[in-house]
Amino acid sequence: MKLRFSMFAIATLSLVLSSAATMSAQSQGNYFTEKLRFGVGAQAGLMSGMGVGVRVHPAGRMSLQLAGGALSGGESVMASLGAEGQFDFDWRDRSRFYGFIGMGYYTNGEEELTVTAGTWEQGKEDPRLKSPFRAGIGLGYEWDISNVLIFSASVAFTYFSEGMFLPLPQIGLYYMFD
Repeated sequence: MKLRFSMFAIATLSLVLSSAATMSAQSQGNYFTEKLRFGVGAQAGLMSGMGVGVRVHPAGRMSLQLAGGALSGGESVMASLGAEGQFDFDWRDRSRFYGFIGMGYYTNGEEELTVTAGTWEQGKEDPRLKSPFRAGIGLGYEWDISNVLIFSASVAFTYFSEGMFLPLPQIGLYYMFD
C-alpha cells in the first residue's frame, strides 16, 4: 500500500512540476502576445495606403495598421490613406504569418476639375483616378531583421471601385516598441 501511495505521490508531483514548467514556458509567450506593441515606419501598397505607417498590436492575435501620406510634384498632389485589420495565424519570435482585410483611398489631386471653372478643357483626357477607393483581403508575412526592425511583405486580392480585381503586393518596414 505504501508503495502504491509513494508511486502515486511521485507521479502526481512530477505531473505538477511538468505542468508548472509548461505554464512558465507559455507565460513567456511570443513577442506579439506578451503585451501591447506599437510600430512606426513606412508602408508601400496600392490597397491600404502608402507612406508613413503606424500600427498597434495588443496582446493577442489581432492588430491594426494605418498608413498614409502625400507627395507634391509641381501643381499636383498625390495622396493616400488606408487601414488594415490583421489576424495572426502563426508566429515565431518576432516573425509572424497573418491574414488581413483593409481599405484605402487614393487621389492624384484632380477631383475638382470642371469645364465651367476652367480647370479642365473639354476633349482632353480626364486625369482623375478612375478607382480612388480600394478594398481587399490578403496574406502577409513579417520577418524580424533586427531587435526592433520588422520587414513585412503581403499580397492583397484588391477590389477597385471601378469593378476590377487585382492581386497586388505590399511591403513595409516598421520600428517596433512597447
